Amino acid sequence: MERKSNPKPVVKKDRRSNSGVSGSPKKGGAGGKGTWGVGGLDDLKISNSRDKHDPNYNSDEDEEVVLAQTEVISPVEAILKEYFSSGDIDEAAKTLKDLNMPDIHQFVKKSLAKGLEKQAYERELISKLLCSLYNNTIPPQKIEEGFQEALNSLEDMALDTPDAADVLAKFLARAIVDEIVPPAFVKTAEIKTAIAKECISLTNALITEKHRIDRLAHIWGAGDLHSVKRLKEEVTLLLEEYLETGDLVEADKCVRRLNAPSFHFQLVKLALRLGFPKKPEDRKRVLELLASFAKSGLVSRDHICQGFEVCLEVLDDIKLDVPEAPKLFSEMATEAHNQGWLAKQFSVPLSPQPKHQEPQQNHQQDESQNITPSN
Repeated sequence: MERKSNPKPVVKKDRRSNSGVSGSPKKGGAGGKGTWGVGGLDDLKISNSRDKHDPNYNSDEDEEVVLAQTEVISPVEAILKEYFSSGDIDEAAKTLKDLNMPDIHQFVKKSLAKGLEKQAYERELISKLLCSLYNNTIPPQKIEEGFQEALNSLEDMALDTPDAADVLAKFLARAIVDEIVPPAFVKTAEIKTAIAKECISLTNALITEKHRIDRLAHIWGAGDLHSVKRLKEEVTLLLEEYLETGDLVEADKCVRRLNAPSFHFQLVKLALRLGFPKKPEDRKRVLELLASFAKSGLVSRDHICQGFEVCLEVLDDIKLDVPEAPKLFSEMATEAHNQGWLAKQFSVPLSPQPKHQEPQQNHQQDESQNITPSN
C-alpha cells in the first residue's frame, strides 16, 4: 500500500533586505541598467550629497555646483573696448589688420553703432580711428559702405538711442570734413526710412553752416579730449556768434554740444570778459545769455557765481587792455544781482573812484600852505 506524504507548509519569506540598502529603483526612477537616467538640467548639476547616516558624511560638501555663464563678446567689440580704454590707434589698427575681416565695412558700422551709446570722449576716439584707418586698413569704398549700413540700421538704433539720427549725422559730417567720405555721399546715399532721411538732412545742414570747418573739426565738443585750449576756442567762437546774431536757442545748443559742465564757470568768465570792450547793447546781450543759462539750469548758479569770482580775480590784468573794466564789471554784477540770477553771497565790488583825486587836493593844500607872501 502506497503511503501518501503530508504536503509541506507554505512559509512566507520576508523579502526585505537585511543590508539596509533601499530596494527602490536607481537614478530616481529613470530606468535601470543601460539607461541614461534623468535628462535635462539635472545632468548638468554635480551633487556631492551623501547619506546623512554615513559616518563620513560632511554637511559642508552637501552643496550643488551651479554652472556659471561666461560673457562672450565679438572680436570687433573686444577691439573697441580695448581702444576706448587705451586710446592707442596703432594697436587697434594692428589688431584689426590681424583679424583680417572679409566684410571690413561691418567694423565701420559697428564702431558707429557703439558710438551712439557713448559720450563725447568715445565718439571723438571713433572719429579719429576711422580717419586713421582710412585707405590703410579700410579701403575708402568700405568706409562709405559702413556708413550706408549704419543708415540702413538707424531705425533699430533709435530704439536704444533716441537722438541716433543727430549723432550719426555728426559722425557723417565729421567724416566728410576729415575727407574719408566724399561730400557727394549725402546725395548718393540710399534712403530707406524717414529717420535716415532726417539724418542726411541734418548732415547737409552741418556741412553748409557758417564756420563749418572749425565746428566740424570739433563736432563732439571741445570737451572730448579735455583740452582747455580747445574749450576756450570753442566757447569764444560761440560767444562771438551769439553777439552777432543774438540767437539764444543756438547758443544753448552750442553749449550743450560742448558736453563740458566742469568748464561752465570759465564760460561765464569769458562771456563777461568779451563784453567789456564791446558796446552797451552787447554787454546787455551777455547778461541776457547768462540769465537764460541760469533760468534753464544749463549753467548752475554755483558755476555762474564762480565765473564772476574768477573774472574779478583777473580784473587787474583785464584793465590793462580795457581801463574801464572794473567799472563795467561792477555794473554787470549789480544788474545780475537785481535780476536775481547771481547768488547773494557774491559781493559786488564798488565802482573804483578816479585815482589821484584826493592826493591832488592835498597837494594843492600843501602848496597853498607853503606860499610865501611876496613883499
